[in-house]
Amino acid sequence: MLERFFASPKMLGNLRAGPSGPYIDGFAAALHSDGYRVGTAVRYIRAAAHLGYVLQEEGGSLAEIDTSTFDRHLQSCRCARSKGGRRNHHTRYGARRFRDYLVRIGTCKRLQVIEKAEPRLVVGFRRWLQKHRGAAENTIRLYCRDASHFVMTVGERPSRWDAEGVRKYFLVRSGKCGAGSIEKLITSLRVFLRYLIAQGLCKSDLDKAVPAYASWRLAELPKDLSVEQVTALIAACDGCSAARRRDRAILLLLSRLGLRAGDVAQLRLGDIEWQSGTLRVSGKGRYQVRLPLPQEVGDAIIDYIRCRPAGQEGDYVFVRNIAPFRPFVRGDGVSNVVRRAMKRAGIVRPAKGAHVLRHTAATEMLRQGVALDRIGLVLRHRGIDTTAYYAKADVNLLKQIAQPWPEVLS
Repeated sequence: MLERFFASPKMLGNLRAGPSGPYIDGFAAALHSDGYRVGTAVRYIRAAAHLGYVLQEEGGSLAEIDTSTFDRHLQSCRCARSKGGRRNHHTRYGARRFRDYLVRIGTCKRLQVIEKAEPRLVVGFRRWLQKHRGAAENTIRLYCRDASHFVMTVGERPSRWDAEGVRKYFLVRSGKCGAGSIEKLITSLRVFLRYLIAQGLCKSDLDKAVPAYASWRLAELPKDLSVEQVTALIAACDGCSAARRRDRAILLLLSRLGLRAGDVAQLRLGDIEWQSGTLRVSGKGRYQVRLPLPQEVGDAIIDYIRCRPAGQEGDYVFVRNIAPFRPFVRGDGVSNVVRRAMKRAGIVRPAKGAHVLRHTAATEMLRQGVALDRIGLVLRHRGIDTTAYYAKADVNLLKQIAQPWPEVLS
């Protein structure tokens, strides 16, 4: 397999004779399987050989690779074998990819990530969120992080907690946060305290000691795009490349169906029912619905599937455009697709992530005369109050029912 990337017999001999030699051919095969380009794979293979020599000089072995040692070596490296790549990011990343390969085949030990133990109360809280609330992993991580900080600050005996202590903690902590973080902190603390109350571990109504924060979400208009902006955004993804076809399909899903970024990232081929023309979506709290799949959106997905990179993991619909071709880890990657498309289209808006297209889909349905309860079904809202946020989006209709001030009538 190494001959695919190197033609010189001398180079092939040097690579196979070095400390990393026994694994170089397998590493090259793995890079080819993952879809790396020849130029990138060559740099990574050189980095793997370089790493082997550095470990040999340091008295280490491939079974216990520490890439931080290699990073320190590169800062002052004068090795002839580096080929000018001492400070190149390909050298560092190639070494990490080589280590990942050795871990995969069982030659190298997996790094032991030492995590700080959670308080006993938070361990039970985590299980409760997973089993009884069906919370998403990101939500669980946020709630447990805030709960752990709270417990480690005020103590692990909830029977001794009082309203004054809870309020004091919140005021000190919120003084170091921004508006968005304060709102999340309020939710985390209240949910945690309500869990403890239900378990009979702390005083009742202690969750009410967490102060409210003066932030009225319904006081603002939804952050949406105009029809012209959405058209320009989708047009910015025109092209025959797999990257542009993927971006177009993602934007259509977001703007036509109002999906969340996480919904798109987790979408699988089995969720698309082509015969019935529906799409199965599992959102927050494992709430699963079937949505109609518009012809335009279905055609865009098919166009992408036909040319997407081969060798991806699982049956995820959307994968990254650079090797290794893996699914999006979270919805952040989907939001980045929207940001890049907005930049290409020259659209300047305060909100640039995927959620702006969810707002756009909701307001457009409202302008087309769709009832609020049906909009709530499409967006998978659990209460009509959440959907009512979009009721003020049609400004022209609001002007027709607005009453003049009494002073104007006199």
